[in-house]
Amino acid sequence: MPKASSGKRLPHFFSQLWQLPDSIRWMDPLPPFHRRGIIFIIAMVLLVFLWPSPTPEPPLRPVNTGSTGGTDLPLQAEITDRPAQSPPAAQQPVASPDSQGQWRSYQIASGQTLAQLFRDNNLPVNDVFAMAQVEGTDKPLSNLQTGQRVKIRQNMQGIITGLTVDGSSGQVLFTRQPDGTFLRAQ
Repeated sequence: MPKASSGKRLPHFFSQLWQLPDSIRWMDPLPPFHRRGIIFIIAMVLLVFLWPSPTPEPPLRPVNTGSTGGTDLPLQAEITDRPAQSPPAAQQPVASPDSQGQWRSYQIASGQTLAQLFRDNNLPVNDVFAMAQVEGTDKPLSNLQTGQRVKIRQNMQGIITGLTVDGSSGQVLFTRQPDGTFLRAQ
């Protein structure tokens, strides 16, 4: 018996739904076909507005690295939303932290740029661009070689306070100034 009653309810529901436009008084001057068409169009418009849309990917914007002495600083950077992976570079804390933070040593992997090293280790990539503005003509940050060591100093808040790298003219030190910019020292 329950199957017979549910079988009758379904056609009865569709019949009521089909006759619904006949009970709407403001549609009286319209023929039944037009009434049903208006209700169908209203239902489709509501469905389109309520249908979830995919979230668009934010557009990539070029990063202005500025220029030093009239020459542009070519740096490669790609900003992605992918989760951080385990760092491929070897990370070894130096035994003696100084008053401005603790030094960590990183080794450049094959084909890796300094910006990629920073991204892989969850360090602020904008600091690389700030250091590149005072890099100098020998470009020790742009000309990193596979296997080369880079030492980065971070304070307790995680802010980069220094970076050392071996350049063509010896070891080069970049230190953060109080205004947030970097200064190159040798």
